[in-house]
Amino acid sequence: MIMSSLNQLRYTILCEGLSKSEDGSCHYRVYIWSILLRAEPIEANYYLQLVQKGKSKSFDKIHNDAFRTFKKDEMFSRTVSNSVLVRILNSYALEVEDSGLSISPYVQGMNILVGPFAFISKSEPEAFALFSKLLTKYIPMYVTPNLSGALNGVKLVDLILEYVDPKLFNFLKSKLLTANIYALPSILTLSACTPPLSEVLELWDFLFSYGVHLNIFFVISQIILIRTELLSSKTPMALLREFPKLKAKKIIKLSLSFVKILPNELYDLVVRHTWDGTVTSEIDKYILPTR
Repeated sequence: MIMSSLNQLRYTILCEGLSKSEDGSCHYRVYIWSILLRAEPIEANYYLQLVQKGKSKSFDKIHNDAFRTFKKDEMFSRTVSNSVLVRILNSYALEVEDSGLSISPYVQGMNILVGPFAFISKSEPEAFALFSKLLTKYIPMYVTPNLSGALNGVKLVDLILEYVDPKLFNFLKSKLLTANIYALPSILTLSACTPPLSEVLELWDFLFSYGVHLNIFFVISQIILIRTELLSSKTPMALLREFPKLKAKKIIKLSLSFVKILPNELYDLVVRHTWDGTVTSEIDKYILPTR
């Protein structure tokens, strides 16, 4: 019964998206994300205890990054203060420091990842619970000290781009533009580093429904959507330095078309790369089949 309801929810998100109020927001999105991520509520006192512990070892880095979070988005700036972001991130860092987990208390980009949760949540403990769940369960390899999962993600971008669009891949390669040069921020932040936030939220609705690994295809889709401009540009890095504004529906539709044609072995690597540390050697050894 539960799985049937979840599947219906996912299908609704795929076909219709979440309904919005007159101001364009979805006031129940936080509950949908909590369900999709299986993020159980935490006691407010637990979060309060973390806050009261004071500064983590990463506090200075967190404080320096927080003000950059969606700074050009007026709705975000009106809704979420720097102090809220700092408290959530610092509490997460303290939790990791105490846990002994082999993940980083804080790496650059976490401020972007926490932003959407802080924006949609009704409280800080709620945002903290969602953020912590995403990092520890769904993308733990993205927040290891060496960012191994995210680095594997950029390798996968190159492999898949070469498979689905060899002409574009070879053109970029001829300009010495591999994915590790232009795609890491989008991989590490699940595409949240590209505005607008409203479109990020729609992309995340889909990612949390069908798997955060699908962000690999989102990044490739963003590149292919500017394919014509890239191929005609003498300086394509100027276009890749800052991706065009997100268009969630176009990106999702194009991404699904790539999923359908990908070899099973390669898709399996995509699925596993966010949480399985053993895929690195498999990705490095992978040879694309002839199409």
